[in-house]
Amino acid sequence: MKENFYISFTHAVIYLLLLMVILHLHPACAYYKILKPPLDQNSKKFLDIIRFIITPQEEKIFREMPPEDRGEFIMDFWRRRDPTPGTPANEFRTQYYVRLAVADKAFRTGIPGWMTDRGRIYILLGPPTDVIKKSMGDATVEFKKGVRELSADLLEEGTRTERPTEIWIYNQYPDYFSGPLRLVFVDYESNGDYKLTTDVEVKPFSMMTYLQSDSDLIKYQLTGEIEKEESSPKILPFLDYSKWLGKIEKSDQKNYTSDCFFDIPYSAVNYKKINDLYTYNLEISIKVKNIEEKSSYQEKKQIKGMMSMAELKQLINQGSSINEKITIPLEKGTNKIYFSVRDNVHLKSLRKLDIVKIK
Repeated sequence: MKENFYISFTHAVIYLLLLMVILHLHPACAYYKILKPPLDQNSKKFLDIIRFIITPQEEKIFREMPPEDRGEFIMDFWRRRDPTPGTPANEFRTQYYVRLAVADKAFRTGIPGWMTDRGRIYILLGPPTDVIKKSMGDATVEFKKGVRELSADLLEEGTRTERPTEIWIYNQYPDYFSGPLRLVFVDYESNGDYKLTTDVEVKPFSMMTYLQSDSDLIKYQLTGEIEKEESSPKILPFLDYSKWLGKIEKSDQKNYTSDCFFDIPYSAVNYKKINDLYTYNLEISIKVKNIEEKSSYQEKKQIKGMMSMAELKQLINQGSSINEKITIPLEKGTNKIYFSVRDNVHLKSLRKLDIVKIK
């Protein structure tokens, strides 16, 4: 029995010694936390105010940016929507804020008027062609199938409701909505907050204006489709990319390393045509700032490519991307990691920020 005990004890000691050697030879993973850039009050207010017209891609970019870069993003946001970029005025921005103010005053209940269903529709679609108000117990109507024209008789037909109702009628967007649009709002709680009951999707790509037919704005993600052998659509593609950190490894008692990955879609890149080939010219970079140590590290890479029209179209249609990696050093404490991609054809840059805290 004692002999077996000593054998088991010896095996346990050997196992522990081997484990210590392995841990010594192979760097351990660090305990760390990855944080996103914080939103200051001005950034929160901006996202709140333009919630109806910002696209998911734009909001994602805005949230990933360093706070100090967001001012330029806001200028670009309105610039992309300016129907007359050659003039000092931005009619889209002016109209948006006018509609916002009108909606806030006209539909205010327990919440700001522009945040209600009627406020949202007013901002996106503008004033309706006609409004029909029904008090409690009056008849409301639904269009009969196939009916396109409004009539007094039609508006008196239908089912009854025990709640206040408003019917907004839009005749100004027949192409987009395949005929007149009729929206029904019901005040279920009798508190003045009318809820939209009509099943209709109004995408936040743009306010409906006389420029509503711009097909580029209808797309959530604007892509640089190569048409007529040119890479200069009316609205240039967003310079956007995905980025992420690999595992953070410990190299010694104080220092760490991590791989930084870039994924840049070919559809987000601008191209220069040289003879019959399309070229791109990108610069990616990583800058690391350690707050406690007040140290910094920076590395850059130049990425160039050339391809035919057929090859480029295939890459865009397949959703392909340019993939790159940069390995960076990190230190204990708070590390601000600035990812950057610069498109040297379009002369545009986009920075994104990760904050890594290592204990």
